[in-house]
Amino acid sequence: MTPFTEKVFANDLEEYILELSKKAIYNILDQEAFDLYLEKKWFPSQLNGIKSESILSVNLIGQIRTYTNLSVLFLDENEVPVEKQIQVKLAGRMRVFIAKIDFDRGTTFKREDIQESWIALQPNFEKSMIQLKDLIGFESNKTIKAGKIIYSHNVIAPTIVKKGQSIQLFKRSGNLELTIDCVTGSDSNIGEVIMINCVNLRKKYLGEVISENKAIWRKSL
Repeated sequence: MTPFTEKVFANDLEEYILELSKKAIYNILDQEAFDLYLEKKWFPSQLNGIKSESILSVNLIGQIRTYTNLSVLFLDENEVPVEKQIQVKLAGRMRVFIAKIDFDRGTTFKREDIQESWIALQPNFEKSMIQLKDLIGFESNKTIKAGKIIYSHNVIAPTIVKKGQSIQLFKRSGNLELTIDCVTGSDSNIGEVIMINCVNLRKKYLGEVISENKAIWRKSL
C-alpha cells in the first residue's frame, strides 16, 4: 500500500469516526438547537489501519463541551474487542433565546417575550446552553435588557414563597408537634431554609420550606 493510499484511507476512517461521534453527541443534545461539525483533536495510533467495519460503537465520556471525550470500541486484527479514547473539537452554531423586552430581576419568562436566534459556538458553550422547557415559567435573577441573550445562569426556579407571606411552622417538642402561625423573612423555594418570624411569640426561627404555606423547624434564633 502506498503512503498516498494510506493517507486517503486514514482520512476516510477519520471522517467515519467523526460521524459516529456526532451521532453519539446528538443522542444527548437537542439536534434542533445545535448545528455542529466535529474536528479531530486527538486519536490514538491504535486506530490507524483498522477498517470501518471493525468499529462496534462510539460512546460519549463525561460531559459535552468544546473538547469532548468519547470512546471507540472496535475489533483488532485478532477480532478481539478493544476500547480507546478519542477527543474531538465541537464547532458550529447553537440556538439561543433573546429578550424582546426588558426583564427585571424576578420577572417570569413568557414565550411571547423571547425570540430565537443563532450564534457561533463559543468556548465553554455548555455553561450557557438552555432549552425552552427550562426557560418558560422560570424567573430572571438579574436585569436583562431587550436584545440581549438569556443565558442559563440568568435563569432561576420561580419563587414559591414570597417575603412576608403567612406560613405554618411545624415544630416537634417531645411527643408533641406544634403548629405555629408565622410569616416568612425572605423569598424562597421548596427545600430552602429561611428565617421565619413568629410575631405572636416574639421569636424567630430557621425553617425549611416544604410547600407554599408550610415549613419545618430547624433552629431557634
